[in-house]
Amino acid sequence: MGKKVVAGDSNNRLLYHMHIKFTIAIVIAGFLFSCKSDVKKAPEAPLPRAVIPRADADSAFSFIAKQVGFGVRVPGSDGHVKTKDWIVAKMKSYGAEVEVLPFKVSFLGQKDLQAYNIVAKINPTHEKRIALFAHWDTRLIAEKDSDPKKTNEPILGAVDGGSGVAGLMEIARLIHTNGINLGVDFVFFDAEDQGLGDDNNWCIGSQKWSVQVAENENKPAFGILLDLIGAQGATYYKEGISVFYAKDLVNKVWALANGMNKGQYFKNDFVGEIMDDHFHVNKIAGIPTIDIIETLPSGNFAKYHHTHNDNLTAIDKENLAAVIQVVTAVVYKVSDGTF
Repeated sequence: MGKKVVAGDSNNRLLYHMHIKFTIAIVIAGFLFSCKSDVKKAPEAPLPRAVIPRADADSAFSFIAKQVGFGVRVPGSDGHVKTKDWIVAKMKSYGAEVEVLPFKVSFLGQKDLQAYNIVAKINPTHEKRIALFAHWDTRLIAEKDSDPKKTNEPILGAVDGGSGVAGLMEIARLIHTNGINLGVDFVFFDAEDQGLGDDNNWCIGSQKWSVQVAENENKPAFGILLDLIGAQGATYYKEGISVFYAKDLVNKVWALANGMNKGQYFKNDFVGEIMDDHFHVNKIAGIPTIDIIETLPSGNFAKYHHTHNDNLTAIDKENLAAVIQVVTAVVYKVSDGTF
């Protein structure tokens, strides 16, 4: 039989206290284990809602006027070099890290001309990144002009070339002034507008760039191309290549535009495929990219296209600012996770 515990026995008191301490320890350990198992990780706080800055119509228009002031921007021309230097300097002034990527081009009887893609990155090390694209060259010929004497003369390209660049510039200016929690790659393609018919001289710059970035691991999540924006009476339809490669992105951008009361510009109808820089960015670079580009409801281009009427008088500042405002909203909504 075991020894009976009698109060007053010193050995028994020691055993008693040891028993009590052991019991308390078990209770405390159980309590701590229970508390730990019940603790749930607090959900991450949502990012603060970004304040979307307002695009300035006069500022955007001034960027077009500056380009037109350089004259034609065909590769090999004096205006081309001046515009390249201006884009580089301006984007650096907005805090971008700028890289100029030279390449040679031949087109429309011209041989081995110097061309340049320009890549300007804001917050280049940010893990979350998107890309904005435009071409900055203007066309060597005006084959659609009503005056046969002028069809072989280069055009000023206020809309076709100047407007997309102005869109990117204005967004870069807004980001520089307001800041953003996002990496944005601004890519200015050269030698986009020098093809004829079905030859392979369309979108040369985007082909070159897309090959260079195709194997990059940290590519932008998606891209938006701005081409032929801001003309008088311009409307923007859901373009076929954009829908094929990035339908969800098209629908989200157009829905946002309509929610911003820009439905008079962004039409919820489809047009056919338009060969533009975004085709190569999608197919070669593998970056889902859409094209915001003016077309008529038929899918044809407006009357100024590839004529000498593509000058400053073709621009509607309010239309230009409306497109830029929508894309600015996309950029800032991506930054706060609400797009």
